[in-house]
Amino acid sequence: MYMNKTKRNLIIAASIINLIDAGFGLLFAILLVFYKDALAAFEDYAILISYIPSNVVMSALSFAIALVGSILLFFAVRQKGKYFRTSQGIFIAGFIIVVLCGGFLPWILLLISFFISDVIVINRPNEVKREEKQEEKAYEDKKKQIEDLKRLRDSGLISEEEYKQKLFELL
Repeated sequence: MYMNKTKRNLIIAASIINLIDAGFGLLFAILLVFYKDALAAFEDYAILISYIPSNVVMSALSFAIALVGSILLFFAVRQKGKYFRTSQGIFIAGFIIVVLCGGFLPWILLLISFFISDVIVINRPNEVKREEKQEEKAYEDKKKQIEDLKRLRDSGLISEEEYKQKLFELL
């Protein structure tokens, strides 16, 4: 039983995009400190530059928080999501961090992932046949034990009460 691939891929994509977004924010904040005049020459991008925080410390803190959120999300879907059900708290913590401190696109991807089922169970045909054979064998074994009990009761080797007790234990 593994995690639904679509949900897992959405969570991984949100984590990666969150890291890239925070990394670019930190990079642009550093560039603004050293090359403020050079970036001011690009008047067409004035709106974009206005959204970038000019405080490097704030950008570094934002990057660190984004890194923690992404690591939590990656940890929640480790090993193809095999342990996702036991990592729900970690996933929720990563989700909250990304929603509060991350960008818009990671938030949307994580929101979409909430509407996708967690686990998908895929049985291969040979696994299904093996399970059917095991169930059939167990059924035949119980049937034989019940027939043996009936023969013992009919022959008088066990009483009616013993027969009912053992039958109850079998069923």
